[in-house]
Amino acid sequence: MARRVAQWLDRHLWVIPLLVFLAIEVALVGIRIFDTDKPLLASVDMENRKEIYSSLTGSSSGLLGFALAAVAIMAAFGRRGVSTQESRDRENALADARVGISKVLLATSVFLMVILVAATVAIGIDDKKAGSFTLTSVITSAAVSSLVGLMVSGAGLTLSLMERSRDS
Repeated sequence: MARRVAQWLDRHLWVIPLLVFLAIEVALVGIRIFDTDKPLLASVDMENRKEIYSSLTGSSSGLLGFALAAVAIMAAFGRRGVSTQESRDRENALADARVGISKVLLATSVFLMVILVAATVAIGIDDKKAGSFTLTSVITSAAVSSLVGLMVSGAGLTLSLMERSRDS
């Protein structure tokens, strides 16, 4: 059973950032239900929260540009012309891996956009002494999931480039 789940995850790596987002969000809601204090960003005073939101918009927009540029680069890698069937099979496997990495980067880009939009909205509307739990939990969950997505796609991209250069 665990092997089938691992194989499915290997073929659908884009699900990892989504699962991380859902797990963090469920954990934060659970913390909120059983604890009366505001967790994480919601407990930070208003001035510092606004600075954090501003920083998050800048960081997420930069990382979003990086992720989308990486997707464009991955799309530009074509299959190389090879002479043997073994090399052709290897090149097809590498092309499939690049498509999988691109999917992870696109899923990560969605969460980076969530951070960008939510933090931008929060700058304008989160002006009470205690922060909005909804906004801060969505921003926190999206931040963790985008970090995980960038790490997974970065590792996959590194392995793909190493494998491709091995034959060169």
